[in-house]
Amino acid sequence: MATAQSILALRKQLIAATGESQNSEDAVIILKRLKEEVVATDELLRETKIGVTVNKLRNNTAKEVADLAKELVRKWKADVGKTGTKKTSTAAASTSNSTAASPSPGPSPIPAAKSPEPGRGPLPAITTASSAKPAASPAPESQSPAPSTSSAPNGPLRRQSSGGPPRTHKTDGIEFGKGKDATGDKTREKCCELIYDALAQDSGAPSDLILSRARALENHVWEENPPPAGSATYRNKMRSFYLNLKAANNPGLREGIVSGEISIVQLYNMDPKDMASEERKAENRKLVAENLFKAQAAAPQQAETDAFQCGKCKQRRCMYYQMQTRSADEPMTTFVTCLSCNNRWKFS
Repeated sequence: MATAQSILALRKQLIAATGESQNSEDAVIILKRLKEEVVATDELLRETKIGVTVNKLRNNTAKEVADLAKELVRKWKADVGKTGTKKTSTAAASTSNSTAASPSPGPSPIPAAKSPEPGRGPLPAITTASSAKPAASPAPESQSPAPSTSSAPNGPLRRQSSGGPPRTHKTDGIEFGKGKDATGDKTREKCCELIYDALAQDSGAPSDLILSRARALENHVWEENPPPAGSATYRNKMRSFYLNLKAANNPGLREGIVSGEISIVQLYNMDPKDMASEERKAENRKLVAENLFKAQAAAPQQAETDAFQCGKCKQRRCMYYQMQTRSADEPMTTFVTCLSCNNRWKFS
């Protein structure tokens, strides 16, 4: 069974193989390895984010990659479902055994609730004839401290999985402006707070790690743009980082910053377009191609022809024009528009 570290390495290779290079053969090999080696659990998928990466490949242009991704998603859903069913049946069996173990009323009808097995959490309340009165009271909330003593990362992950609010500095109990690392400047502390919230919203990392990354980023931006000359640049930089990091469709950037895969210096030197999500980058490339297609300022008048066949509707009623989009020694680019379905394509 693959470990979280090996899955993260495979995820990184998969992203590289399905990026701009579009190496479908490598992507197929990696997906087959994931199918053979990974037995999915809820915790493993949250920790490695491999499910998010594979899920995006279901619409990949390479049919084999898309089919494998769909098959892998179905398999992992089944794995997680089996794990959840096993936990539920185990808890039910534990409850029934505990009830059967104490059929007659006595001074201590539920001794098993005092020492639950490690890793299972608190056992459910057991109602017997002698314990009917305490069970009806709302007091058990204050009598079972186990849920409230969970670590900061586990709490937010449960809220996310149940559709609750995202993780923030308030849910983690972080107070900015206090402590030895405080800057003493309200603006800087507010910037640290915003960066922390952006990084922590769907992260399972410890709060200390996220706090250190947020403060490191703010401190580097401050040092690179000292006041008063750099105040405006400092605010613009921090605003740009916050907007890109908090984007719901950009988990890869957040994960890279928290894990240290992307250094603070690398992040500082990135353009906003480099920080964008993969979906946004694809949209930008599509817009550039579309704008180039529409750039007809120096193009000759379009002519109708039946020399080209539309790949979409298979009709031959087309308009075309030519432009010199590359160097002079390269052939001209022909832009064709189908008059039947408005499909457009180009070739050199």
